[in-house]
Amino acid sequence: MKEKYKVSIIVPVYNGLEFLDKCVDCLVNQTYKNIEVIFSDDGSTDGSLEKIKDVVMKNKNFKYNVHNNVGQSKTRNIALEYATGDYVTYLDVDDYFDYDYVEKMLDNNKNYDIIIGGYRRVDKEGNITFEFSLDDCEWNRYRRATVWAKLYKTSFLKKHKIIFPDDRLYGEDVVYTMCTLSKTNKVLIIDYVGYNNLINENSITHKDKDKLINDVPKILNNIDSFIKNNKKYLTEKEKLVKYYYLKIFVNYLVEQAVFLGYGDLKRYYETSFGIIKQIFNKYGYKLTFVNRSEEPLKVNLVINIFIFCEKLRLINGLLFLLTKLMRRNIHD
Repeated sequence: MKEKYKVSIIVPVYNGLEFLDKCVDCLVNQTYKNIEVIFSDDGSTDGSLEKIKDVVMKNKNFKYNVHNNVGQSKTRNIALEYATGDYVTYLDVDDYFDYDYVEKMLDNNKNYDIIIGGYRRVDKEGNITFEFSLDDCEWNRYRRATVWAKLYKTSFLKKHKIIFPDDRLYGEDVVYTMCTLSKTNKVLIIDYVGYNNLINENSITHKDKDKLINDVPKILNNIDSFIKNNKKYLTEKEKLVKYYYLKIFVNYLVEQAVFLGYGDLKRYYETSFGIIKQIFNKYGYKLTFVNRSEEPLKVNLVINIFIFCEKLRLINGLLFLLTKLMRRNIHD
């Protein structure tokens, strides 16, 4: 294919030495050659930076920057300042692309602002444990709130000043997804799976579960701060926005029920759901039952059970039951 568009691949790195060989291999061997690779080192102490410098010396289209440890969000923002491509895509250092990833992601491009592909989850041996792809419809653009396995037009990001939250925030991808999609309808979902997401037990997702207690309110407020003045979007996409907020909240709540006792889970619920109610009131939304036909039945059911219990003031009983059920399941 004609390599009309230049693609910037941003790779944030923090102590990722054990993964760099696999990561670099997938980048060096991309079938699409009009790329630049930007390694953004977030103060690594394990030899990652030395490895990156060596790789950059051997590949003229690779470059790097280094800074003190500021977290993944700021690291991606810093790297974006160095991007000179027409499109930007993100690759976590412990993940890897198929060799034809960039080529396939650009195959059907008709000047879209965002191109969304599928992904597979793999273990350290490369065994596939899960594969995820979507049909091209509006809600499916929002269903997988990750920044990877997507291409973003650079001019679009810069025009709307879309960056990652300034906080050290678990869930920054959730914020970035809503920020980007709230600013464009020029989005394409393609039937291609070429991003490999490693199951990394040492990631923050696995190490620091209770971090979500503090971070979910920040996630909600970061989304609100970006879209609150977008009146047309909030009016036209009311059902979609409501579902997005509620799904975020309930997903994290159920996840936390495995690790938190009743008291902590109740505090999480009261703080986070209180923010959602404030945001809905600001937007003129009522707390009504929601449904997305693209979602599994159990997802719709769980969200609406919480809404039902909230309306009938039965939420304390539901939270108590949830902690018992989730902890029993993890020990079974």
